Amino acid sequence: MSEVKIQAALVQGYNAAALGIATGGEGRDFKPPSPTTAWADWFNLPASTDVASLGVGGNDETTGIFQVNLNYPLNDGTANILSAVQKLRDYFVAGRRLVYQGQCVKVERVTRNNLRPVDGWQQINVSIYYSAYTIRPEV
Repeated sequence: MSEVKIQAALVQGYNAAALGIATGGEGRDFKPPSPTTAWADWFNLPASTDVASLGVGGNDETTGIFQVNLNYPLNDGTANILSAVQKLRDYFVAGRRLVYQGQCVKVERVTRNNLRPVDGWQQINVSIYYSAYTIRPEV
């Protein structure tokens, strides 16, 4: 199942970035820690799957965004949250290939939005754009 492997490769990459903070992921219960403790959550946002080559056994290209929401205590300044952003940028460099059980996912680019208050935390969203080719099965 390429959807499962694509997501697993991205999560494996997130874990390798070693942010060292509590993390929630889509599809799982997660309660943010105390307001004085940093945390993150992630979501896989597939954009599209398009035909890359025709026929049985041809390739499809899946593109999307792996979004990491970094949440740090209010009034903590910017150094800690920007350090976490930089760890993600340093790991998910453009061109990096993440592999999980033979499924390769290529990082295209990383962007972030501005620091802003959200629900009692200061938050930055980091968007990791990716592409992955999968082999179309026979029907």
